[in-house]
Amino acid sequence: MSTLVIREIVGPDDTAPVFTHGLIIGQGNAWGVDHIGTPGGPAFGVGICPAAVVPVGMYALAGHDNPMSAYTGNYQYADGSVMAYIPPFWEKWGDGSNGFALNWLDIKPLSHFADVSAANAAGYAMDRAFYDGGAIKGVFVDKFLCSNNNGIASSIQNGAPLTSSAAHNPFSGLTGSPANAYYGAIDAVKTRGANFFCASVFIYKMLARLAYAHAQASSNATFCAWYDSTLSAPRGCNNNALGDAYDASIAYVSDSYAACGRTGSANYPARTAHNGQLNGVYDLAGPLWQIAPGITSDGANYHVLKTSTRMRDVTSGNSGSADLWGPAGISALYDNAGSSWGAATGASRYVTIGAVDQQVFSNATSGIDWQMAGAGIPLANGIGGSNRFGNDGFWDYRPNEMCPIVCGGWYYASLAGVWALTLYFVRGDSNDYVGCRAALYP
Repeated sequence: MSTLVIREIVGPDDTAPVFTHGLIIGQGNAWGVDHIGTPGGPAFGVGICPAAVVPVGMYALAGHDNPMSAYTGNYQYADGSVMAYIPPFWEKWGDGSNGFALNWLDIKPLSHFADVSAANAAGYAMDRAFYDGGAIKGVFVDKFLCSNNNGIASSIQNGAPLTSSAAHNPFSGLTGSPANAYYGAIDAVKTRGANFFCASVFIYKMLARLAYAHAQASSNATFCAWYDSTLSAPRGCNNNALGDAYDASIAYVSDSYAACGRTGSANYPARTAHNGQLNGVYDLAGPLWQIAPGITSDGANYHVLKTSTRMRDVTSGNSGSADLWGPAGISALYDNAGSSWGAATGASRYVTIGAVDQQVFSNATSGIDWQMAGAGIPLANGIGGSNRFGNDGFWDYRPNEMCPIVCGGWYYASLAGVWALTLYFVRGDSNDYVGCRAALYP
């Protein structure tokens, strides 16, 4: 056993009071620096960013190093944006013969294995969300959907969420007038700073995997506010009446457009967090679909971002080698996943995710299979829907310049949720129910 002393800044800058306190870390302890925590327990799904890599302009909120705090693992950027730090972790999907039951998800903290080779040898993979520029990194994720904060796309509670439509809190209202189109989200989040990027599909599905593992391990609502004995998954704004399709007690504050709620405005906010706790990432089951780059199509094949791609460097166009769309960008940034992979067949269909008696996601530890599972694409037989996966929807299409969106809008009811994923839309589309959130690798 050892004591780690954490320096905690309890205000927006270094002029604020500073104090230190001890945190016991040792074998069997559930939480600490770059530790994802224990499923079913306090602070699972968030963690402390190593002090040496906290980005300039980012400050720890009071309680960020206390696993019982509402602000565990929460940090604030200079513009006021609140973000949750998610430490890297290892994962292994059970197939019934590899030491775990079918579709059981086992999660281990970063410290559990010495390196990727050791983890892979034991059947564990590093979650795809933690690869950036060829390196493994933790990630800061917006706690709230982006809203317009004096021209900056900020993660602030009770904001009116930005969308890709001129009719509803448009991207174009930000500094520099980003386009009111899905590709405009790439530029919108840059109003906060050059290193921010539109949260990828890998990050969203990593949050879904954390929610899934937390549901498996929870038997009550003590550390998982959305726990339910029948359907355990984060709630949201998705019943077209500022509430949740599965929880009639949820009520959001309207942003005065249709039945869209304000960011993080639920009366029971922990029920809308990925980990069922106040320190988590909110609003992953509505009110908006959320733009999530990471996979695309040229109309013939699916393409998935290489682990060597650095997200802060990708751009919104369709002609250059840094662009997320177009032949040059696809060649430089993506791996070719073929004309079909698993349930992604380009069949122009809608299905639900989570077959009851089939393996839902690949348990590969590397390669295209691992990449596509990391993007939330189920196996061919992994469709059909089940309460374990929220009966969330998967829209199977393969259009040229495809742009994924995730989570669901305010009127998608039971089809919305952390696993929801549609491949129907393209780069230039614009909708009043589609927004975004930012992320940042330290």
